[in-house]
Amino acid sequence: MGDRDVDWLDQLCEADEKIAELESENAKLREQLRWRDAYGESPTEEGIYLVINNDFDGCTSIHATYWKGKWPIGFTVPYWRPIGPLPGEGGE
Repeated sequence: MGDRDVDWLDQLCEADEKIAELESENAKLREQLRWRDAYGESPTEEGIYLVINNDFDGCTSIHATYWKGKWPIGFTVPYWRPIGPLPGEGGE
């Protein structure tokens, strides 16, 4: 096996490690951004959330809105998801 083959194998190993690192980061981001069922998986702490709000005023309407505060909230929210740290608050 020549030096050229060793360099190629080293580069392949480095690429595999980078792919694994990116897959792990992608899984964390997908988990952070997924919608949660508010009835089965309510937030456990005060925070800022993006929520889906169902209103019924003669016809059903669905709204996306922000919620900041403690859970439960006073209107029907079937789905929610956390909003990550904002810039200057632990975000990049």
